[in-house]
Amino acid sequence: MFDWSDYSQYAQVKKLKKNAVLFRQGDITNGFYYLLHGKAMISLLRDDGYERIIDFVFPGFLIGEQTLDGNASFTTAALVTDSTLYFFSKDHFERMTYEHPEVSEQFVHSIIKKMRMLVDINMILNSPVDVQLAHFLLNLREKKGDNTIHLTQKSVANYIGKSRVSIWSVLKEWKKEGIIEITNQTFILKNAEKMREKIQSIPS
Repeated sequence: MFDWSDYSQYAQVKKLKKNAVLFRQGDITNGFYYLLHGKAMISLLRDDGYERIIDFVFPGFLIGEQTLDGNASFTTAALVTDSTLYFFSKDHFERMTYEHPEVSEQFVHSIIKKMRMLVDINMILNSPVDVQLAHFLLNLREKKGDNTIHLTQKSVANYIGKSRVSIWSVLKEWKKEGIIEITNQTFILKNAEKMREKIQSIPS
């Protein structure tokens, strides 16, 4: 994985506490973040006032790079844990890409991945709860590179936009099938292949 910390001389180090907001929906920022340590949550406020979680960010990934063109952010980014981040301002980023052209390619790659993620979310928006849940957990598994994911059921419900009762009903069935294990706020994916089958079952 491309390591943005190798270019820390162009960034400002920020050590922030849990629940700190990096930017809010509608804000115009003058740069973007790289998460070195910690965890962040990306959410979207719908027209009806409901805040829907659309992603979690883990160390090694960028946050807010899609707003570098001066457009207002369409999401809110907040920290789930105490975190350490690098903030790259627009001016420093331009200097960095001039001196290190390889950075531009990685930056574009990150934006493309974000756009694909949004397309995927829109595609499954009206899918059954189990399909949305499988997509959510597999996405986090891929980003973390780990079958163990720490989440609250409230966070899961806010991502899918369904009640915790609906979520628990699916998780209970998955536990019986040996697809997942749940201990406190820890999800352990035991059979990722069966989860993928649920996503692939969506009619094209």
